[in-house]
Amino acid sequence: MDDQHTNLASATLRRKLFEGLGRAERALFTRPAPKSPRAQMKFLLTRAKGSTAAVAERLGVSRRTVERYRSGAVKRPQKRLQAALVEETESQWQPQVRAQARQRAPRLEGS
Repeated sequence: MDDQHTNLASATLRRKLFEGLGRAERALFTRPAPKSPRAQMKFLLTRAKGSTAAVAERLGVSRRTVERYRSGAVKRPQKRLQAALVEETESQWQPQVRAQARQRAPRLEGS
């Protein structure tokens, strides 16, 4: 039982560490991600080549919900959808910029 607790704590710590590194990476090397639900939805639709079905599946909502946010008919998402929007937007935000920063990182020298 003690080993299970230790493994769980270790996995939680590791997840939090990687989330923090991801946030730091985005803050240092990319422009700010879209903040409003409508802008986030618009960005995700652009990344999905306009497929409302693909975006709806990733967010766990209906296609009609995606269309409502895109049109601006709905402006305040429920907490679960807000969290999914933020997570998806940040995970897809400027991947090439982040990849280039990761490639340069080992070559950077401290002062």
